[in-house]
Amino acid sequence: MKKNKKQHILLYFLKMLLIFVVIDLLMMIFAALVTNSSIGYKYGSDLIMELFYGLFILIVMLLFKNSYVFTSKKDKFIVGIKLAIPMLVISFINLFSSILSLDSFSLVKFINVLILSIFVGVAEEFLCRGWLQNEFLERYSDNKNSVIISIVLSSLVFGAMHIMNLGAQTLFETILQIINAVALGLLLGSVYYKTKNIWSVIALHAFYDFAIFLGEMNLVKDCTYNTPTLGITIVSSVGILIVSIIWVLSAILVLRKTDFPNKKANPKVNNSSIVTTIVIAFVLLFVPFENLVPEYKDYQVCYEYNKIDSFKNYAVHYPYYDKYIIEDDIKSYVDDEKGNKYEVIDDKKYLFEVSKKNGKAIIKNLNTETSITLSFNEVVDVEVLENDDKYVIVVQTYENESTIYYSEYFIKNEMSNEFYYLNGVNSSFKKYELPEISSLGYVTLDDSNTKYPFMVSINSDYFVIKNGELYLVD
Repeated sequence: MKKNKKQHILLYFLKMLLIFVVIDLLMMIFAALVTNSSIGYKYGSDLIMELFYGLFILIVMLLFKNSYVFTSKKDKFIVGIKLAIPMLVISFINLFSSILSLDSFSLVKFINVLILSIFVGVAEEFLCRGWLQNEFLERYSDNKNSVIISIVLSSLVFGAMHIMNLGAQTLFETILQIINAVALGLLLGSVYYKTKNIWSVIALHAFYDFAIFLGEMNLVKDCTYNTPTLGITIVSSVGILIVSIIWVLSAILVLRKTDFPNKKANPKVNNSSIVTTIVIAFVLLFVPFENLVPEYKDYQVCYEYNKIDSFKNYAVHYPYYDKYIIEDDIKSYVDDEKGNKYEVIDDKKYLFEVSKKNGKAIIKNLNTETSITLSFNEVVDVEVLENDDKYVIVVQTYENESTIYYSEYFIKNEMSNEFYYLNGVNSSFKKYELPEISSLGYVTLDDSNTKYPFMVSINSDYFVIKNGELYLVD
């Protein structure tokens, strides 16, 4: 039975959009909390978040009495898959490209990527098709036009969800991602409306994501970009726009085969022009448009990281202190009557305070009240690690994506209260460019108390600094 139309369809659209924004914000907060926990495998936090997301939406569906998604009469699973042949083809193209990009194979990471893709498919299809699209259709599906409008509006909400990625990429990239998500939502929404089989669209979504995620399994690159010219901007848009066109045209083909309220599908309708356009679009995907823009080859510069596999049994710690104290004994030597030297420890200690304030890192000598501001901008986090013979200072800044500065300047038994000593800190830092870092902490091994700086990227790749060198934890 249809639910009462309590408001105009556009007002309902804005309401659902707001609900989705709130849900996404809650998921982002939850993701941040999970990321800060000690999860010792790639995509661990993402797996937990998507599992939580799926369970949450399942509860919402039941509360909104949408359990018929699982119990109503539906077409066979394979019918929905066949309706999205273009999506399968693009998924296989992405899969082949991802396999070629792998520099090694890890069964554990492969399984993690597979499970993550399934969880993403389940969570997002429960949310966008199982709940959202059905909510629209139950209120506004009296005729063919209202059905199509409902699918379009639910796809717009699905696309708008991706605006949350703006913090991890540029506005231009986010807009392209939203366009692609809206177009993909139209295809998946059309397949679901025709077949009523939620598992078909879940499988299609999961396989598409898996084909993309697989390329990120163990190939990590840090990339910086020059200022894009108009030609670069156009070339960067072409591939996504072509794929988006394929999604939309494929959705139209599905809807032409679909029965609507008070209107049956016409099996004799001519789809040759749409199919021809889709074929042409596929061919265009293989055209190397970037070769037409000479400056494109210098637009992106990427760096690969050395790998380390010796961190098998380690504990991760996230201190998150506002201030750190570096201290050491002040020692001097005196001669006794026989000319022998004796070490004397003063009651007073060398004391330096390391803190972050207004996007800057500051080191202050608490004995002399002198201080120095480190020459880094956009400081996100500061961490000080005490080891047996020295202190390690780690500064995270947001330059490009994330930049880590690392210093072993404060060596025990070599500190001084002279101003020249504090003034030399700036030149001691070593710089590392990384993908966007979500967490900064340190690790300790089972057989050692040594603390090593430890960074987690937003893609759940782990980095460690050992003996002044940056490594990707394999």
